[in-house]
Amino acid sequence: MRMDARSLKVVSIVLVMLCVGSQSAQAQSTTNTSHVYSFGGWNLVEILDDSGQVMGFWGIPRVEVAVGNIRRLWFESIPNDDWAVWAFEPVAIYDKANNLILNGASDTSIAFLMYQESLAADTAINQSVDGGIDGLVVKGFLSGDPLTDAAGALADPDPMIDLLADIGYPVAPGMSDLLVDGTAGASVGMNQATKETLDCMRSTSSVCAPCVCVRAERMVTLGPWTVYQNNMPDGRIRCEYSRLEHHLYWQWGEDPDNNCVDCTEGSAENPIAYDVVIERTEYWYDIENCPDSPAFP
Repeated sequence: MRMDARSLKVVSIVLVMLCVGSQSAQAQSTTNTSHVYSFGGWNLVEILDDSGQVMGFWGIPRVEVAVGNIRRLWFESIPNDDWAVWAFEPVAIYDKANNLILNGASDTSIAFLMYQESLAADTAINQSVDGGIDGLVVKGFLSGDPLTDAAGALADPDPMIDLLADIGYPVAPGMSDLLVDGTAGASVGMNQATKETLDCMRSTSSVCAPCVCVRAERMVTLGPWTVYQNNMPDGRIRCEYSRLEHHLYWQWGEDPDNNCVDCTEGSAENPIAYDVVIERTEYWYDIENCPDSPAFP
């Protein structure tokens, strides 16, 4: 179900996910397949519209990031085979996801995105802290940053990016290095090789660069929500939800986190199956009973 964000009265939402099991499964239809690319120290989650066209890639870091760093990236596919890159905070996930829905993102893509975000929430720290980093990213830095050309002129910008990241500067460790490499003085938004990799990812689900692992997942099978209500002393009600999700995935390419070894697991004909328990908590004002399901799907 799609909901306009303005209609929501939720004041706090918490996601927790737990992997329950893993086993091989029989092949099913390959429709509604979602992809995530492990690239540049980040997971780039493919977001499709209802017609199956790529709207862009949602970047979630796999490397350690701190408050003050760029901690989420949105690579937006724009006309003339170009890209607009935006930085935002982890706490903006629901607003950003709602915005994608309102602009035509498919329910399957949003469900897959929220699953990937929940995995990040399980391992990252300070996810709920708003560092105020938001805006257009050009060559790996926030637009207008005076350090952009200096980094782009370096033969190897990685040490500079790493140092800036360590002091909480607004850069995206791993990804800023790739975006700014060799761009000093150039009238482009990113390194050409990185752009070509994104272009390839936009047009195909094949491996598009060395040391990239592609994960494909079919449309998730959802169980029913169960809900438990607790009336709070301050007049709010706390609604606790849980349900079981059944996942089928396979992956191929090279593992960037393990010396670029083959990352192949399963196949489209014989995917890996596993179940996940989804738990959400919502706090509501001005209603007496919990809705049958969470406000955000």
